[in-house]
Amino acid sequence: MSRSLLTVLLAVCAAPAAAFLIYRLARGFGFLEPPADKQHEYRRTIVVALYSLLLFLQALFVGFEKSWPKAWILFGIATGLVFAVCAAVGVWSAIALWRLRHPNVPEAPSASARGPES
Repeated sequence: MSRSLLTVLLAVCAAPAAAFLIYRLARGFGFLEPPADKQHEYRRTIVVALYSLLLFLQALFVGFEKSWPKAWILFGIATGLVFAVCAAVGVWSAIALWRLRHPNVPEAPSASARGPES
């Protein structure tokens, strides 16, 4: 057996164990129950966005290190888009959570609310 075939065999055998451990971890952190309140929902979204950023960041590093073979260019574009979406969702959830925890901070008045400037 070649080294690459052994690696694939090991990955196939280890995948169910890894999936079960991830399931137990998600159940332990409360990701499988409905959110108790808005803060819990935003925190959960931030954690998922961070984990997905870590996952897709390493795919981008490997791709740029190997200078993206022609067949992988679409994969690289898709990975970059997912990376940007996860970052945007994480930032949006962090801002929403901050606003939810700090309700007394006044927002900046919009241009239409200020009236005409003289």
